[in-house]
Amino acid sequence: MRSPIMPNDTDVSLLACTLGRGSRISLATVYSFMCVLGTVLNLLVIYLVVTFKKLRTASNAFIMNGCVADLLVCAFWMPHEAVATSTGTFLVIGYQAFKEALLFLGITVSLLSHSLIAVNRYVLITKTPAVYQSLYQKRNTEWMIAGSWLISLGSLFPWITSFRYPPERCRDAEDASFAKGTSLSVLSSRFATGTLAFTIIGQTLVVLTTSTVAKFRLCLSKMLL
Repeated sequence: MRSPIMPNDTDVSLLACTLGRGSRISLATVYSFMCVLGTVLNLLVIYLVVTFKKLRTASNAFIMNGCVADLLVCAFWMPHEAVATSTGTFLVIGYQAFKEALLFLGITVSLLSHSLIAVNRYVLITKTPAVYQSLYQKRNTEWMIAGSWLISLGSLFPWITSFRYPPERCRDAEDASFAKGTSLSVLSSRFATGTLAFTIIGQTLVVLTTSTVAKFRLCLSKMLL
């Protein structure tokens, strides 16, 4: 005879299902909120930089580049992730790979844009105006922005070229791996993962170095005056 206090297996399964559904809805709500807020704010920054001529500087160009990269995540990746999370459905392998590659691309370009901004501030503070104007001409700035995208795309190229659809006999196992959350991910590529880690660490080092040196130069100049 079953104890009235201890739930049976069916009750436990229903409880786990309910908690899982609640967690999915909560996560989908967070994704939706971040999607709307991030998209609106990034579009606002892009609009201001494009509309007002006084804001069309090299540093603002790097900021706008970061906003475009953030839009890949906020406006494209997050909506699909919110729908997939809330409904519990799983995307086909090719589209899942494309979506994760888009996320990786947006994160990497955004991090590189922040590094470009830090270097720009460093040159502005520590170098003469002539050096700054020479380095951050329009053509040079465009090449720097293009380089951030080329580096990010280049880091994805080995993973994209090596991706293959599984044979028919392996499709069921592959679908099961999606359901368990262990499907093939862009970060399963060591090259892509290493590039992302290097970009994050490199950005941190660049920001810390440039800010420290800039503050030191400012303090030194004040002491000499």
